[in-house]
Amino acid sequence: MTTATQSEFASLVGKDKSYVTRLKQAGRLVVNEDGMVEVEASQARIAATADPSRAATVEARQAGASTPRQPATPANDAIGNSYQTAKAVNEKYKALTAKLEYEKASGKLVDAEEARLFAADLAATFRGALEVLPDRLAPELVPLSDTETTRALLVESFEQVLTDLADKISKWQKND
Repeated sequence: MTTATQSEFASLVGKDKSYVTRLKQAGRLVVNEDGMVEVEASQARIAATADPSRAATVEARQAGASTPRQPATPANDAIGNSYQTAKAVNEKYKALTAKLEYEKASGKLVDAEEARLFAADLAATFRGALEVLPDRLAPELVPLSDTETTRALLVESFEQVLTDLADKISKWQKND
């Protein structure tokens, strides 16, 4: 395995030292624990992480053409596909993040923990309302002998509980 200093590596690849420094900063150089550049491994990593569209544009510019005219080789296709795939995945996640932020801002999306807490509070409120309903209704139902009047009182009481819950939901939606 051949090693070289950064300056020697710059000379080997025909570039200036600042280019090699940028490669190192980008994590595209393989450097051993002594700080020496591992030449073959670094060249392989540089090739694997190259932007194929940029390389083709540079080649075309050097050849004097406005667009690249040479078809890619199968080896370059594999490298390009991995780079392009990574770039596409990155762009997809950026788009999904932007969509998420938009949906939060437009009120279509709420925080899961906040929704869970609200649902638990709503369930507790409903349970509490149902638990006190017999104690509240019993004194009103005892003197009634008419089935229709009893039914009407029960319906009215249940409607009130449901209306209170609907109001609570409506207030929560307006706060978000």
